[in-house]
Amino acid sequence: MSSLFFAVLKPAEKETLLSVCEEMEVKKGDVILKKDEVSTDMYFIAVGSAKAIDEWDEEQVPLAMFNQGDVFGEMSFIYEGARSATVIADEDSLLRKMSKETFIRFMVEEPYVAARFLFGICRVLVQRLRFADDAFTTLAVMNKDLKAKTETMKQTILGTPPGTVEEVD
Repeated sequence: MSSLFFAVLKPAEKETLLSVCEEMEVKKGDVILKKDEVSTDMYFIAVGSAKAIDEWDEEQVPLAMFNQGDVFGEMSFIYEGARSATVIADEDSLLRKMSKETFIRFMVEEPYVAARFLFGICRVLVQRLRFADDAFTTLAVMNKDLKAKTETMKQTILGTPPGTVEEVD
């Protein structure tokens, strides 16, 4: 496994981390995570691949592909909110699952490795945020209406919403 996430861990640290994870075999087409479910488990792909999808007008919209060494489920792992996408096994795969409870115990037992683990998650999240920023920028440029709405949203967030009057002291 060599991904952006695991690149921050030394081989012995990676083995220490993976030793506390539960192994899980999935078959091609199995739903690993379902959008909107509440769970704090995070997954590492040991062997195989999976894809993240969303649905729009009853069609599957591909969001991401995960291959050996990749992680997914990290947003709910950290935020403890509902899943933002459905993840389906793209082929027969072997996963490693880490629950939030397991990680909390791991932090006590291996604080240095746990800190590096969190740094790895941060790297993954930053990469995905940059991808989302690029995708949003592309959509905004391609769609003038979206660009106008983006400006309205920016005004609302940063200043006075359109159509309102500022209070004067």
